[in-house]
Amino acid sequence: MSLLLPRKIRWPGLLVFVAAVVFTLYAALAPGDDNTGLIPWDKARHFIVFYGLTFLATMALPRSRPWKIAAVLLGFGIGIEVLQGLPIVGRDADVFDIVADALGIGFFLGPIIATQWLNADD
Repeated sequence: MSLLLPRKIRWPGLLVFVAAVVFTLYAALAPGDDNTGLIPWDKARHFIVFYGLTFLATMALPRSRPWKIAAVLLGFGIGIEVLQGLPIVGRDADVFDIVADALGIGFFLGPIIATQWLNADD
């Protein structure tokens, strides 16, 4: 059985992560008012969503290097903004959304990277 399922991936976690990515993409591209909802400030929403996506990615891919997870998620955030900038989507692209995405990723991975760096001397 271990030949079929790589140890680098936790499949239930990966399914949850993929579902969260799909929902995030849908929510980012669906028409709607960004000023409504539980968190009315768009940048805070970006921060929280990408913090959560980073958590889910690290749970699904526990042996992946943090910088790889960060690069993929930041690329996803940039991709969302590119798509939002297309006239057919009817949304606005904003570079500060990418900054908020990066901060969410960094705030989650920062302590992990710092801990690994400090323990590298052991």
